[in-house]
Amino acid sequence: EPKSCQRITRFIMLGTLSLGNMLRILRKPSVHDLLAAHFAPAPLYELVITRRDFPHWMRPDLQRALEALFAALPRHRFVGARLRDRELDFRFADLAEAGAKSIAIGPAEYQDVDIGDPAPVRCLTRGLWLAERESMRFALLLEVNEGYHGVRARIEIAVAPAAAQARLAVQLADELRAAAGRGMSWRGKALVLDRAHDDFEISAAGLRVADLVPVRREDIVLPEEKLALIERNTLGFARETQQLVRLGLSARKGVLLYGPPGTGKTLIVRWLAGALEGFTKLIITADNYTLLPEYLDIARVLQPALVVLEDIDLVGGHRDGPWAAAGGVLNKLLNEMDGLAREACVLFVLTTNRPEMLEPALAARPGRVDQAIEIGLPGEAERRLLVKRYAGGLHVAEDLAADTAKRAGHASPAFIKELMRRAAQAMLERDGGQTLEARDVERALEDMLGAGGRFGARMLGMAGAVGFTAAV
Repeated sequence: EPKSCQRITRFIMLGTLSLGNMLRILRKPSVHDLLAAHFAPAPLYELVITRRDFPHWMRPDLQRALEALFAALPRHRFVGARLRDRELDFRFADLAEAGAKSIAIGPAEYQDVDIGDPAPVRCLTRGLWLAERESMRFALLLEVNEGYHGVRARIEIAVAPAAAQARLAVQLADELRAAAGRGMSWRGKALVLDRAHDDFEISAAGLRVADLVPVRREDIVLPEEKLALIERNTLGFARETQQLVRLGLSARKGVLLYGPPGTGKTLIVRWLAGALEGFTKLIITADNYTLLPEYLDIARVLQPALVVLEDIDLVGGHRDGPWAAAGGVLNKLLNEMDGLAREACVLFVLTTNRPEMLEPALAARPGRVDQAIEIGLPGEAERRLLVKRYAGGLHVAEDLAADTAKRAGHASPAFIKELMRRAAQAMLERDGGQTLEARDVERALEDMLGAGGRFGARMLGMAGAVGFTAAV
């Protein structure tokens, strides 16, 4: 090429180019040349292409599947590539053009994808393999890009125009799809989808492993019959799903946890997430409901799955009521819950502070929500346990715990937790060692309720102000 000759001449004049390097420059092939040589004598315009697209979260398992495929084919060649023209895609249709100068051989680019393991998975963003299997040549390219519907990975497999080669391409594509679709990098973990950032990076949106604080059954302070009801409709149901399927019954279930703020619904969800061994857990929070379709696609692939829908009233409001939300997300949820196959093992757990707002088609329809469980304010016996638990390492006498539980009235666990922290602060300010006294609790109650009155009590998780609510 003229430009190569000009470079060689300039380097020779400067005395900086050895003969070996000069020959390497002259011999450097293009991506098109490599492809043409691999398939010769078949012309590139006759190649048959098989294509598969993969969602972004399958990239770690697709990477591992590609590595396993070519590890079994030692006689293969890999090259990285770069695009000089951003208008082009890295596709065989572009590579097959003899004059394509905008796709050049370049360094392989990788991105580290965190899957919650000690080491991330290094995922290729663009590359080309030239290989042979069963005495048939094929080429496989991978490109990861940001499309209109988000990040996608695409593979294309090119073969010569013959029936046997076409079957090979389909077989290879199916093998890779099956391996990536098993989702072994994510299966059994607690997952959260991140929305795309504004910088248009390839890995801007993706799946990540949630760092959930472990919660034990004994950490939940509820009446035993209520806790047993939750357990029977979640963990107990999960244990029997295979038997239910064998009986021709559905393996999907919906449970609604409702009650005032601060009563422990999120704590229950964390307990279930830790206790459902072998389940993939998908946690959908209020700011991620726009990603609901993708969450449900992942749940379908990675089942058995627990899908947690926090604050479901944000998208599941009564369609004829004053709190009606945009219907698109709700309709998608209703359709997905109905459309799951009978054998699909997906457990939905929905939480809300405002059950009266929910669309009846969601909350009052067996097959979508099969069990509604109220997580109400604790009784006096539960409040006494909460007082001692939330005191941390401080000593609380039994009579003080009982008196505090009685005085707190209809207080939520969240209220009692904050009450004990403030009482501890009052104790420290008077240099009281590590023993709480009644005056410490009294001062904490005055701080929390004195200025705010009944409104402050409601904000802090009480049904009414201290002194106006009968103990239960």
